[in-house]
Amino acid sequence: MKKVFISMTLVVAGAMCMSFVSDITGIWKGTVKVPSGEDVEITYHLKAQGEKLTGVITAATGDEIDIQEGQIKGNDFSFKLDFGSNNVLQAKGKLYNDSIVVKSQIKSYTLQNTFRRVTESK
Repeated sequence: MKKVFISMTLVVAGAMCMSFVSDITGIWKGTVKVPSGEDVEITYHLKAQGEKLTGVITAATGDEIDIQEGQIKGNDFSFKLDFGSNNVLQAKGKLYNDSIVVKSQIKSYTLQNTFRRVTESK
């Protein structure tokens, strides 16, 4: 009986840790300096579905682009954004408690930015 209790406790504790660690679902905002030197506000609308990451990225201008090939492994995630004309951004990131850090590359240009979780106002 003691072994069963310990096993169940470990399973529940592990599941709780995973739910806290990989809760990337939500809205994240930050500012990105684009190659032209401008600062652009970006909003990530992310959703975790197991190890799959989906969502949309929105610029302050209202332009949206869907995340492609999104993957999650623990606190690490990756995705692609296809801007057309052979312009594909490759992104890798890490989830922290209240922020995500995204390192992305498009052609020879590399960016690293931090985005903060925001709550939706109703």
